[in-house]
Amino acid sequence: GENHQLRREGSGPREHEICFDFGDGLHFEALHSRNESKLLPKHIHPVRQKRAWITAPVALREGEDLSRKNPIAKIHSDLAEEKKLKITYKYTGKGITEPPFGVFVFNKDTGELNVTTILDREETPFFLVTGYALDERGKNLEKPIELRIKVLDINDNEPVFTQDVFVGSVEELSAANTLVMKINATDADEPNTLNSKISYRIVSQEPANSPVFYLNKETPFFW
Repeated sequence: GENHQLRREGSGPREHEICFDFGDGLHFEALHSRNESKLLPKHIHPVRQKRAWITAPVALREGEDLSRKNPIAKIHSDLAEEKKLKITYKYTGKGITEPPFGVFVFNKDTGELNVTTILDREETPFFLVTGYALDERGKNLEKPIELRIKVLDINDNEPVFTQDVFVGSVEELSAANTLVMKINATDADEPNTLNSKISYRIVSQEPANSPVFYLNKETPFFW
């Protein structure tokens, strides 16, 4: 068969943000989107109510040393100030109490959550952890709260052909633009993004002095 080469197309920078939550109950505090506090009205004050928090996901890029971003999140209960209670914070979920273990560690006194390892989106695309505020007997003081941690993709996987040799055929005297065969390749990066977009090209033909075949850059069809 012909020899072919694949390449991956662009990988632009991505940004991530976390929204602040204020008020009642157990809530997450944003820690590494420092400028967001400037966007909040100054007249907002925590008011304790019976309602559920909706937290924005934390987004962390794979393949990077993330230690400089620690702590990546923090849970906090207003009861600590309101009733002067001793509160112990706890997290459970994937990366903590479920495989892969040891990805995150937390501080039971401050509620801070730290990431300890370099993440791999292809291995684990997201983590869902639950935070708890516990009293001295280990009982919930607040309704547990969930935090989704999304792993951002980088262009770190080479595209590969689905088989070593593709065999095509065409009858002699066939008209120009007759389909000879279809080749196929895959990329393990995030689907439907530039990181996983594949383009095709022929790197050589025999005989080389009179090229006969062509391959559409955007499709796997061989003519």
